[in-house]
Amino acid sequence: MKIARTCVLCGTFSILAISPASKLMGIAVASGSTHVGDRVPHAKPGIGVIVTQAYTNVIYGVKGLELLMKGLTPQRTLNTLLLEDPERELRQVAIMDFKRRKAVFSGVGTPEYHAEIVGKDYIVIGNLLFKKEVVSSMAKQFESASGDLAWRMAKALKAGSESGGDKRGEKSSALIVVGTEKVEVETKVDSHENPVEELFRRLKSVGKSME
Repeated sequence: MKIARTCVLCGTFSILAISPASKLMGIAVASGSTHVGDRVPHAKPGIGVIVTQAYTNVIYGVKGLELLMKGLTPQRTLNTLLLEDPERELRQVAIMDFKRRKAVFSGVGTPEYHAEIVGKDYIVIGNLLFKKEVVSSMAKQFESASGDLAWRMAKALKAGSESGGDKRGEKSSALIVVGTEKVEVETKVDSHENPVEELFRRLKSVGKSME
């Protein structure tokens, strides 16, 4: 069954990350499009996390998690999804599982600027960026940040925004953290003049450490 194109351009920058003890995984994302949290981030407790962006197709997230649940590695999962998608070159996708295995793809049709960085505990990807250095600033901030996983990802997202972010400016953001058995934190800022700052405000209202 072929994957049909979803004609939603999500100029987006995202971080996928795992905690040092591998007990938590998460995604933080911001975009110049509204409602980014409804399309780009996908997570399953005990399984893994996926982001699907650029010309976003949510099937990568939905079916990708199903394939991970069946025991496929992130790379095999990604290869399977790309093989079924005749418009794969429009996608930007990142996958990580609780075993710290990772897979990333940026098609040739991914909007410029686009970039990706794969670190020991994280993946940072972005497209339609103000400049490529947006992702490197996110990676550096995540590596140096203190606090639990949610805060470190949020700080990385803020660094990306402050270094240029989406070339259109940001309109929405989202953050999700899953443990081995349940969703620990999930918040979506669907439309806001400063969605990254609003994300920080909502995290503060949660008021708990997750690691």
